[in-house]
Amino acid sequence: MSYTVLHLEKAKGNDAAMSAHIERTIHPKNADKTREHLNKEFIVYPRDVKNRTAAIQYRINHAQIKRKIGINQVRAIRIMLSGTHQTMKKIEESGNLNNWCKDNLHWLKETFGEDNLVSAVLHMDEKTPHIHATIVPVVSGERRKANNGKTASEKYKKKSPTNNRLCADDVMARNKLKHYQNTYALAMQKYGLNRGIEGSVAKHISTGQYYRDLHLQNQLLIQEHAKKQSELKAMEKTINTKKVMQTVTNVFTGSKTKKLEIENEMMKKEFKSIILLKDQEKNEIQESVSKLKSMVERKDRILAKLEKYQPDIKASYSIILECEKLRFSPELIKHLLEKEEMYIKGEIYSSRHFKSFSVDHLKISIEFDSKEKTKVLKIDGHNRQQWLDEKHKESLKSMSQNNSMEIRNQRKVRN
Repeated sequence: MSYTVLHLEKAKGNDAAMSAHIERTIHPKNADKTREHLNKEFIVYPRDVKNRTAAIQYRINHAQIKRKIGINQVRAIRIMLSGTHQTMKKIEESGNLNNWCKDNLHWLKETFGEDNLVSAVLHMDEKTPHIHATIVPVVSGERRKANNGKTASEKYKKKSPTNNRLCADDVMARNKLKHYQNTYALAMQKYGLNRGIEGSVAKHISTGQYYRDLHLQNQLLIQEHAKKQSELKAMEKTINTKKVMQTVTNVFTGSKTKKLEIENEMMKKEFKSIILLKDQEKNEIQESVSKLKSMVERKDRILAKLEKYQPDIKASYSIILECEKLRFSPELIKHLLEKEEMYIKGEIYSSRHFKSFSVDHLKISIEFDSKEKTKVLKIDGHNRQQWLDEKHKESLKSMSQNNSMEIRNQRKVRN
């Protein structure tokens, strides 16, 4: 049976450590770096907001919250959305993953409010495709209060129910958690994912605990392997020792006892089975290595033949990878390779800065670099990363100027 995976967890502080994990500024050991370019951020940050941590604070600053926010108050809730591994891989292979992502985003916005959803990132570089979403728990309405036996007049003075509050406890209330599981399961039924067993005693673990447990399991497997190897060597030594003792006994007595014969035969059979198993494993490994070598050699021959008739194929492949990082469409990449110079309008994404830059009539071209001695991608006559770094500096400068202007305006108002 295939089940949905919906995990909500309160974040502590500004949650910068989880931002580093989600945005891959720190690469986790269990992720495949060659697939990192397949990860996607679905939420466009407001202007001058450069990462998830800043997006959380931006939402709080602009939510018109009148109550003072405590130092230890929960500012964000992490939500992990996925499903059973086999079913998620089928969704990916069938080309239905984009629809699955859209339905997840729709459910998040409908459930928690579009303004409260500040980040949603699809991770494709780990074993199972999943989404890390971030909710800022801005709510309105009557506060939940425990009844301490006081009359209504002795209780707190009611605030306007229309005022916004930052309250993770309201979002994470027990009845609401059950409601989330039910509605999410309904949204995911079309993909063959069902709600988990209601009332199950199974407990979620944090992401950090999951990786610690994974590391511990790996260490235990290594220790178990070393133990088995030691037992095998000891067994081989015992067999050889008994063979020597048996030979010595035969020399002096000229006969074998029945008990020693039985033990010897049993040890021989056990030893043969172990040797046979090791040989079988060795043959399987050699066969796999041989197939891999053959595949690599065949691909090398194909690549060599392509390079013979198309010398620029290596450079074209590098340019295609750069275009994919910039999130160019396949059609745009194809036209660029054909024309080698184009003018585009829209957005260019920087994976280093985690943001997109708007462009209008921007020249992109494929030019021969005399220093690199190959064709390279140029943006407005500059190398890709050089152009992106310059755009990032400009955005930071613009943000600084805007902040200075806001401060001056505030001073004028006060005066």
